[in-house]
Formats: sequence, C-alpha cells, structure tokens
Amino acid sequence: MGKFTDGLEKWVQERDKRQKKRRQDASAVEFLAVKKDVAEAIEAGYSLKTIWEYLKEGKKIRSTYETFRRHVKRFIKTAPKDQPTLAAKNEADASPATNKQPDGKRDATQKADKSEPEEKEKPQLPGTGGFKFDAKPNKEDLI
Repeated sequence: MGKFTDGLEKWVQERDKRQKKRRQDASAVEFLAVKKDVAEAIEAGYSLKTIWEYLKEGKKIRSTYETFRRHVKRFIKTAPKDQPTLAAKNEADASPATNKQPDGKRDATQKADKSEPEEKEKPQLPGTGGFKFDAKPNKEDLI
C-alpha cells in the first residue's frame, strides 16, 4: 500500500473513535426541548429563520434549517389545539346521565336525539354522478 492510503486508513480509524453515534431522532428531541420557546417566538412575530439562527448560535439545536422547519410544521403548526384528554371525554360521556329529572326520567331533548332515525343514503340513478359498486346488480339495469 502507498503512503496516502496508510495515512487515510489511520485518519478513518481516528475519526471513527472521535465521532459519537448520534440517535436518528436526536434533532426531534432537541426541538421538543425548545418547542415552547419557538411557539412563543412565532406568536411574537419572529421569522423561522431568525429563530433557527438564534437557537443554532446558542447551541440549543444542531439541526439544519430544513429539519427545523419540518419540526415546526409537525409539532407546532399541525398539532391539535386543546385536544380533550381521555378524562375529559369520560366526563362528557357521563354528564348526560346526570341530567335526570327528580322522577328518574331523562330530559325530552335527550330522548329526541336518540330516537331520530339515521338518514339513509338516497339511491342514485345510473348516470347521475358518482360510482357505486353493487355486487348483486339489478337485472333491469343490465343491457
């Protein structure tokens, strides 16, 4: 082997020792640590580029700007706002039962809600829009 390849081999071995194996989701973890601050800055009117540069200089995040933008879109902009928790859903389900009148009967509004029949889908005439597959065709419709 030549002098160049010997030096290259030594450099690769030293580089592998220096480099730490970074988790694949490390940038997401870093972003989630500063998510609240980023959301406040966005609400205050700062641009994403400015926020990213500030966090990058402060060594709070190590990701690229594109990755930062993806995290903002994923964790802040499309995150559901005020999603009810499981406990809140259980309370909402239990509350209609508490609307009983003293004689043990439920409100008339609750009976009306439950007694309404579900609306059935209206059949469409052939050629009036949409496609509906029927495994058992009407013999009258066949040519």
